Amino acid sequence: MATPTLTVTTEEAAGVGVLRDLLDGEVVTPGDPDWDAARGAWNLAADQRPAAVVFAESAADVVAVVDFARENGLHVTTQGTGHFAMTLGSFADTILLKTSRLRGVEIDPETRTARVEAGVLWEEVSLAAAEHGLAALAGSSPDVGVVGYTLGGGLGWLARRYGLAANSVVAVELVTADGRRVRADRDNEPDLFWAVRGGGGSFGIVTAIEFASTRCRRSTPARSSSPSSARARF
Repeated sequence: MATPTLTVTTEEAAGVGVLRDLLDGEVVTPGDPDWDAARGAWNLAADQRPAAVVFAESAADVVAVVDFARENGLHVTTQGTGHFAMTLGSFADTILLKTSRLRGVEIDPETRTARVEAGVLWEEVSLAAAEHGLAALAGSSPDVGVVGYTLGGGLGWLARRYGLAANSVVAVELVTADGRRVRADRDNEPDLFWAVRGGGGSFGIVTAIEFASTRCRRSTPARSSSPSSARARF
């Protein structure tokens, strides 16, 4: 079933346009020339028509959007790539917050952990981890977003041996509905940490996650439709 559409008035778009003065990121409204490109998703069947689209450049931008929406009676829907855009439902009175510009990747070879921001794709993590002889619990496609995949559970090539990707998460950085920036792990906000690992993105807007990786002893090219595929021993 197609996503319901919404016609946004000029007055509504102008109100949301105030966000431009609050953010480092970009705000796109229905009257802008790049509106159709901004509201699009990876899933081209999704006809997304929110009140505005925001491309966040930082966690501070996410806080500002959440605060603005709360104070103005608007909803916020977050999107990394838009693979599951058809499941989001109506965008009435909604700001579509895109995290695709949050692209930081940090690999710690000593602790075998990675910290990735909300817009990172699995190909970026896999290539960065491989430089240190490590592999993460990625999915079967290199262009899937790390955060969305992991928050939904994350069933990948290595799941039979290492479990779901959600099980490898050691910390989550997110913004709550009241605009707080929280780092949730086993010791800090443990209930929230339990909920987000496999529970999806309904408990806050995730800006970054940290997860464990595994040692990859050897890899050789393998035939696959994926451009970054490899056969490895773990």
